[in-house]
Amino acid sequence: MRNKQVRQARIRELLHDEAVDTHEKLAEILHRQGIEVSQSTLSKDLRELGVVRVPQAEGGFRYTLPESGATLRDRHILERELQDFLVQAEQAANLVVVRTLSGHAQSVCEAIDRIGWDEVVGTIAGENTIFLATHSDSAAGAVTDKIAAVCGEEE
Repeated sequence: MRNKQVRQARIRELLHDEAVDTHEKLAEILHRQGIEVSQSTLSKDLRELGVVRVPQAEGGFRYTLPESGATLRDRHILERELQDFLVQAEQAANLVVVRTLSGHAQSVCEAIDRIGWDEVVGTIAGENTIFLATHSDSAAGAVTDKIAAVCGEEE
């Protein structure tokens, strides 16, 4: 597991620092740094990191990471936690109050923290309740909508 973590951390750094547009180029850069990786492993790493190819203004494409740094795995964990344990989420001014099944607030809160929503400034979790502090009332509304969307309850 350690090699995977080191490799993925290096991939994150490379994609942040350099314009990488192909698997081959990324594999070559990693090789020069002493990290050997197969095509299939590299593809899996890029999927897990949530890497996407985006068009560049000057033409061509570039691999990029999600803005929050959340990985595909983080998104799956959040989906599972919310779908399995969420009881209710409601806005209270610039706060979102999330109620979970008893004993699950900590794990749901951790999943929310890891996803790194820009609107969330901080979280506090108890036994079955989480308080999400946001920048504004509208940001709290956006977070409430995101939670509903993850749970498949979009209006």
